[in-house]
Amino acid sequence: MSLFKRRKKIADEVENTTEQATEETTADTEQATEETTADTEQEQPAGVVTIQQLNEFFDRQGFSSALAKNNLNAATYYACMLIRCNALAKVPFKVYERDGDGAKESDHYLNKLLKLRPNRFMTAHDFFWASEFQRLSTGNTFWVYSFRRGKIEEVYLLDSNYVEIIVDNAGILSSPNSVYYLYTDPRSSRQVIYTSDRIVHHKYFSTDGIKGNSIQKYLVDVLSQEKYAQQVVNEKYSHGLQDPIIVTFTGDLDKTRAAQIKKKFANLGGAQNAGTVIPIPTDFGVQQLETKLVNSQFFELNGLTTRHIANAFGVKSFQLNDMEKSTYSNIEQQNRAFYSDTMQNVLTAYEQEATFKLLSSEDQETKFIQANADVYLRADIEARYKAYQTGITGGFLQIAEARKRENLPFIPGTDKLIIGNGAAIPLDMLGSQYDKGGNK
Repeated sequence: MSLFKRRKKIADEVENTTEQATEETTADTEQATEETTADTEQEQPAGVVTIQQLNEFFDRQGFSSALAKNNLNAATYYACMLIRCNALAKVPFKVYERDGDGAKESDHYLNKLLKLRPNRFMTAHDFFWASEFQRLSTGNTFWVYSFRRGKIEEVYLLDSNYVEIIVDNAGILSSPNSVYYLYTDPRSSRQVIYTSDRIVHHKYFSTDGIKGNSIQKYLVDVLSQEKYAQQVVNEKYSHGLQDPIIVTFTGDLDKTRAAQIKKKFANLGGAQNAGTVIPIPTDFGVQQLETKLVNSQFFELNGLTTRHIANAFGVKSFQLNDMEKSTYSNIEQQNRAFYSDTMQNVLTAYEQEATFKLLSSEDQETKFIQANADVYLRADIEARYKAYQTGITGGFLQIAEARKRENLPFIPGTDKLIIGNGAAIPLDMLGSQYDKGGNK
């Protein structure tokens, strides 16, 4: 069906539904609707669909309700996802090489992919951000890589919603209990089967070690509570923060008359009439109900819901601007706890899977992939310099090594270990300051 015919079909459905809705309105509304429709028909060319009509059509088809079910509409869920994804995306992953008892950054070709651009379409930041987002929202993240001349050329991120994990218990495709990944292209419906050695699989909350579980699975009720709370606030604002009213009328009312009175007083409220004088007929009595959110402990319950979601993500309350139990002295401790308790485990999972899948068996003997968690201190220059000072005066960090981390040039004589004992001296001269007469 051509694009013109699809638009014409939508336009016909919108027009038919609009006419049906007009016939079902009350007698008082029919006259005003007919006048408005007549004016609109004179101004609107034939075959043209307005934005309002399209919105009504898609709303009836259920598209709007489907969007409303997106948990990113929940403020706390969105904030926690943003914090977790940002925390991982800013950490660079590097290939290190074991050097004696220690390790140093390797000149391995994978460093360019991990630190700069895993593929031609995405930066390393965007790649890891999207990877963590899918891992949290679906429970799984799948990387697939392409080869060229025996080396990994690019690493791509598959949409987790279109990947199915297959465990071959009977050994139909290969050896028994092999794991395969079936990817279905959402645009062409083309299916591709990948073996487990071609997929880098990062899991979240995996109970069997094969497939991860989404964090939404365990937060369904809590997320629903937050959405309902937001809906209550929206309703309050839409009615101009006015409480409901009870209208009393002397006499009998049939359904039609009651509907007309209800509609009349409903039109007098709302945000558009906030602060205006509302005329009340003499034969009506109006009494306003008092429904304060404070009386129903709305804010206390809403805060409890926020903390439940934050706890599930491992996010600290101060990161969500909830300062009820935070002080200036313990915010720093909470921030450290977030990186050590929450993010350290995430980084370890990424490191282990990437090392095993991206490095060859030969490279794994001497190399490994590790995240440089020092980046968390990059924005805190005071904490970073204090850490350098502790390492240098403690005798396990050279001044040259600290300068290299700060991208400063090498200075001759700074590549020695020193001990801070009153005045800092080189490690090989330790104790000479107590010799009588000094060195001769």
